[in-house]
This record gives sequence, structure tokens and C-alpha cells, in this order.
Amino acid sequence: MKSAAAGAALLLLVFAVFIAAAASIFTGSSGGFGCVMTTPGSSGTQKGGPVAGLDAEQGGNAALIVQTGLELGLPARAAVIAVATALQESQLRNLPYGHLDSLGLFQQRPSQGWGTPEQILDPRYAARQFYTRLIAVPGWEQLPLTRAAQAVQRSAFPDAYARWEPLAQQTVDALTASCVALIPGEQAAAVIAYAQAQLGKPYLWGAEGPASFDCSGLTMRAYQAAGITIPRVAADQWRHGLPVPPGQEQPGDLVFFRMEASGPGHVGIVIGGGRMIHAPRTGDFVKIAPYQRPDLVGFTRPAAERVGHPSG
Repeated sequence: MKSAAAGAALLLLVFAVFIAAAASIFTGSSGGFGCVMTTPGSSGTQKGGPVAGLDAEQGGNAALIVQTGLELGLPARAAVIAVATALQESQLRNLPYGHLDSLGLFQQRPSQGWGTPEQILDPRYAARQFYTRLIAVPGWEQLPLTRAAQAVQRSAFPDAYARWEPLAQQTVDALTASCVALIPGEQAAAVIAYAQAQLGKPYLWGAEGPASFDCSGLTMRAYQAAGITIPRVAADQWRHGLPVPPGQEQPGDLVFFRMEASGPGHVGIVIGGGRMIHAPRTGDFVKIAPYQRPDLVGFTRPAAERVGHPSG
């Protein structure tokens, strides 16, 4: 019994270290906001928790804007600009009217090439259009919010966006505390958070979740949760990522073992402190373990996929 209690205490300590490390990666410090977003009109669920200063409709639209940015692999700053813009243009409401032919969350105009009225009134489409034009602005990441938003919107009142920046930042902080924005450090946190949620689930060869996993099924799903597609099997994942020299590995990197003719036969996810999360073998379960062992092959870092430039 003493041994079991000591083991449980050690596991709790590991979890505490992991949570502290992940928290230090996140941009926002707010927590407790759950978000599950789907395309409007689908059979899925869209819900959100409270964000101070926003009602349920506004919070749901903000969550969708943030989630769309995550799906595109954009940093949290892009979501702050987008949410502030929508606050100014529509008060975060999907309006079926506006000045001249302006419509929707961002008051985009069909006559200015933003899409059909039906498309613009789809909040996910409208958000993707905003982000696509935003990232086409040279140096947008370094611009003040007013200039970045104005470069996209061409408003008659460009300085008006500034008043919404504090609320937009607060909103994105609250949302990304659970959704995790995909800037470099937070991208790793998204991968680790998914893997951590699978701890204790049984290993099953060929399984990709949600009830059980094999090693590469776990890593593939963890990166999918961060909006990044990687190959299915460990050997292909090894060839897919960018090599990381030993000693320079970071949380979220993949760690490989047991080199075989076709490539490594096992893979885990680095969480820091010389430890990884992995699905070891038949009869075992997803767990935290050291990765410094004799059959260690090396490390790779999958690259985030980015939204492309507008086509015209």
C-alpha cells in the first residue's frame, strides 16, 4: 500500500509539473472557458462559457472567430484583431443588414468581392475571409491593431477599432485558455493537452482513439487537435518532421525509438524534463515515461500548416 501511495504521489507531482509548464506557454492567463465549435447548421454542438462583457450570442460568435483562427494555424494576435474588428463593425452579432450592402459579423460587402450575401452571413466563412485578407497585409503581426484592421476593412473610422482591443484581448485570452491558440509555444501546448487527456487509455495496435490508441495513432490525433496533419505511422512521421538535435528538443516535439528497416517503430510526445507521453505496447496504457533509453533514435518537430494567400 505504501508503494502504491508513493506511486500515486509521484504521478500527481508529474501532472503538477506538466500543468505548470503548459500554463507558462499559454498567452492568456484566464481559464474555465469551454468551447466546442462546429459549422453553423451542422449536427454538432456550439457552446461557450461566459466572457465578461459579452452576452451568449456575442460569446458564441467570438468563440467561432477564435476557433477559425486556430484551424488556420494563426497566432492569437490574429484572433484579437478579428474579434476587435467584429466588435466595432457589428457588436459581434451576425447582422443581416448594414451600411449600403454590408452584412454579417464583419460587415463585409458583396459588391466589394467578399462573397455572396449567403456566404457572408455564414460566420465561419466571414471569419476565414477576414483572416485570409489580414495575413496578406505585409508585416501585419507588428502593426498596431487599428492599422491592421483598417488595412482589411477600409473603414471610414479607422481609429474606432482601438477602443475594443482590451475586450478583444480579454476574450481571446479566456477562449485560448482551453482552445489553445496556435502560436509556436501554444501549438506545443495544444498537442500536449490532447495527449495528457488520453492518459490511462489502453494500447491497441492500429487504434486511433477515442477509447484506445497505438503509439502513432496517439501522436497523429494529438497533432490533429492542434490543427496539424501528420502521417499515420511512426516511420512516416519520422520522415515528415524537421530533425531536432538531441538536447534541443522542446515540449510538443516527437521522440522516436527502435530503428527498423523502414524507420523508427515507436513514437512519443516530449512534455519536458526528459519525459514523454506515449502509448507503449499491448497490455499497457497511455502514460508518462522517461525518453532517455537505449533505443532512442531522435527527435522531430512537425510544422504547422498555414492558410494560403488569397487567390485574387
